[in-house]
Amino acid sequence: METKKRPDDGYEHYTHGSARFPIGIHKTLVPPNPAVGENVRYQILYTHWHSELEFFCLSRGKCVFVADGAEYELSAGDAVLVPPNATHWAYRLSSAAETVFYAVVFSPSLLSDGSSDIINEKYVAPVVSGELIMPTLYKRETPWQSEVLDILVDIMANYDYTPYDNDPYSGRHPELFLREDAVCPELFIKSSMLAIWYRCAQHAERGERSRRRSRTNHERVQSAIEYMNAHYDRSLSLSEIASSVFMSREYFSHVFRECTGKSPFSYLNDYRIRRGMELLETTDMSVTEIAFACGYNQLSYFNRRFSELAKCTPTEYRRGRSGGDLII
Repeated sequence: METKKRPDDGYEHYTHGSARFPIGIHKTLVPPNPAVGENVRYQILYTHWHSELEFFCLSRGKCVFVADGAEYELSAGDAVLVPPNATHWAYRLSSAAETVFYAVVFSPSLLSDGSSDIINEKYVAPVVSGELIMPTLYKRETPWQSEVLDILVDIMANYDYTPYDNDPYSGRHPELFLREDAVCPELFIKSSMLAIWYRCAQHAERGERSRRRSRTNHERVQSAIEYMNAHYDRSLSLSEIASSVFMSREYFSHVFRECTGKSPFSYLNDYRIRRGMELLETTDMSVTEIAFACGYNQLSYFNRRFSELAKCTPTEYRRGRSGGDLII
């Protein structure tokens, strides 16, 4: 079962793993794109969220990972833990380098048996609610974090990477399957995830009330993103977008920028251009047709916005056939 590369509403409608073993791993390879200039934010992971937790593990290259508006600079070997329902995405600044990362996505139910379980009561449910905050950034320089990274590598070694060996530049992101020759992989993976959680829990912090309250704002921003993603192909006003989440224009703009690092219209324009890139890569539609399909009434404005982001024209981009997206 595959999920769409870019869900229309921002929420990832995909169950990783299975109901009986709720953990899944994806590998993503984003090749260089010579058509794109340097020092341009090149999005390698689309903006989305899900109810599961996730370890984002960077294997090759450098990138900036963004979770609920906070940015984390990653080098090869680093990882980030994403809490449930956190809006997250990632970008790189160099178009010349290849980027490879893994997403280890797992349900809280992998770690405990439910509400009656003391593990869930003390160490899992509080993380989901935001009352307990696990460390976000994991680097080799810190010994206990290095242990977490080593365990993640051991977990990923139980999966089959054959699809990527056969077609590494396909742009597809299928979930990996357990290796047929792995010995008791489910036991190893679950015990390893508990070992990781044990280390993380020792360094967790109690959530501040203000931090927990901010989740409401993030949820409204997520709803606004869903609204913009669903209606990007027509004219949208700031008042309409803010009203869709029952906020004033001014406060909505402030909260949106706080959560995403950009204004609502910067996000909307970026999303429209990303959809345009997708159409350039996957269809034979003319540039004019694509511009109108992406909500631009003037071809010249679409071309200008596209060139500002990609540092190349739509026609040049189509020739390059990139594997990522650009944002500002």
